[in-house]
Amino acid sequence: MRWTRWLRTGLLLGLCLGAGVSHAADPADTAIRARFAESFPDVVINGITAIAAPGWYMVQAVGMAPVYVSADGQYMIQGDFVHFQGQRMVDLGDQALGHAARALLTQAPSHDEIIFPAVGKTRAVVYAFTDVDCGYCRKFHTQIQAINARGIEVRYLAWPRTGTHGMTARKMATVWCAQDVQAALTHTMAGASLPQGGSACDGIIQRDYALGERLGVDGTPALFDVAGHKIGGYLSVADLEQALGLARH
Repeated sequence: MRWTRWLRTGLLLGLCLGAGVSHAADPADTAIRARFAESFPDVVINGITAIAAPGWYMVQAVGMAPVYVSADGQYMIQGDFVHFQGQRMVDLGDQALGHAARALLTQAPSHDEIIFPAVGKTRAVVYAFTDVDCGYCRKFHTQIQAINARGIEVRYLAWPRTGTHGMTARKMATVWCAQDVQAALTHTMAGASLPQGGSACDGIIQRDYALGERLGVDGTPALFDVAGHKIGGYLSVADLEQALGLARH
């Protein structure tokens, strides 16, 4: 059975190790990586993070949704990992993803972002993975002045849906290398063409794209708050305010 079928099941899977093999003395990271190397050799792991359930870890890998694996590498879960706290249900996977995403987003170099600052006092910051040829990305950008006027700063990151070597990626590298990146992005989002530059910003596009993959981005726009929570795809100004928990005026 191919790993893609395993990951679609959403069931608790017993990943039985071969006879005589024991990982009792090995760190959880080693055991989990050994399990993936044996069972899913084509999967590239991006990170292994402990979650708030003893003995369980979230595994993030290229091209797949996060899964949860026991410390000994014997069991795997795909889907929600819920902790019942009285009448409250806490998704430990979302919690762990938020922590990891917050760290990754705050560590992203500012020169990898095209920033549209808030007007007046900054009430919130949104990270937006975007694609200049994406219709809903363009629609979102038509609201940028209204969003900024609401005190919301938008930090754009490049995520060309066709990958880092297509025509869209070339357009975006030109935008990210422009002298006035805000104007270049706005013109390109409006359908205007810019003279294509060199490849000086290809690295930025590749880094942004890789960051998006680590955060589970699979389409654009993809919006995250500063806590690392994915708050939506395309959102109207009012819906964005609501998603950020901002009181409307």
